[in-house]
Amino acid sequence: MKTSAVRRAIGWLTFAASCVLVSACQPEPSRSDRGEERRTPLRFSHGYWLGYFPLSIAEEKGFFDQQGVDVELLFNPDLYGMISDFTAGKVDGLPWTMEVVVRVLAKEPDARVVLYSGQTAGADVIMARPEIEKISDLKGKKIAAKTGAMGEMLVGEMLERNGLAIDDVTLVNTSETDVIPFLQNGTIQAGHTWEPYAAQAAKAGARAIFSSKETPGLFADFTIFRGAVLRDRPDDIRAFIRAWFQAVEYWRAHPQEGNEIIARALKIPAGDISTDGYEFFSLEEVRRKFAPGNDPTSLAPLVNKHVEFLVQDGQLGRRPDIHQIFDSSFLPPATTRE
Repeated sequence: MKTSAVRRAIGWLTFAASCVLVSACQPEPSRSDRGEERRTPLRFSHGYWLGYFPLSIAEEKGFFDQQGVDVELLFNPDLYGMISDFTAGKVDGLPWTMEVVVRVLAKEPDARVVLYSGQTAGADVIMARPEIEKISDLKGKKIAAKTGAMGEMLVGEMLERNGLAIDDVTLVNTSETDVIPFLQNGTIQAGHTWEPYAAQAAKAGARAIFSSKETPGLFADFTIFRGAVLRDRPDDIRAFIRAWFQAVEYWRAHPQEGNEIIARALKIPAGDISTDGYEFFSLEEVRRKFAPGNDPTSLAPLVNKHVEFLVQDGQLGRRPDIHQIFDSSFLPPATTRE
């Protein structure tokens, strides 16, 4: 699962050149340089998911301050605990997949998605014990996945494409971090996890039998902020997004240093950090999806897939209006060079 430094660098070339455009991602003078009084920091969640790792680089390299915003990154090893922190008002912003965005909007209807940052394209993996040679071997077996969430969705996609249904297996509601020991002791025969845990599971003898590479676009990462924060601090949100693109571009240009920064910040081995199986979207790609004048229903298939899953699971009563989910006004403006 782990790639070489060369392959990691090559993977970053998927990040298109638009973010390199100087006018879009160049830092603005920091608040201290402008002689302004610092405001209460934006409180933003992050955790053990590579789609969030650029946040650690932005903090370490001072990109938030350079762009003119104070940000307090609140690390939470329980990614699902980040959701309750957001709905309880403990954090201002949250990065997560669409199924969480939809659930959050049901409780916080004035929140908005301001960034479509990237998508898993193989980084979410279903690992299986060695005796599982093909997916059909899982019939009657136990599969670990976070039920009512993307893990169950990925398992469902895998089974459906191989002539099985959820009822043909036993789902074990398990955190992605517990998949390795459960595979080792035989509690489960397969389980959904992600990097760096997938690489660790492979080292322990498990093998990948299905991944998000086979479900392109289904599991993407979005950044959502509370409605009050968007109304009261629009410039800070814009600065946050500029710092995000600055950090992603820096990691692309300096993969080894970026890995080391992330490893120190999250206390994980640098060798376990890889962008293989994940695609960070360029500013141009995000603007094309979000820009005013573009039809937001271009994301309708993605949103509807998650809505249908949540409705069938009994987690969602009211279907969200797709036109009220996304807000492109906080993205860096287009330049004449694009």
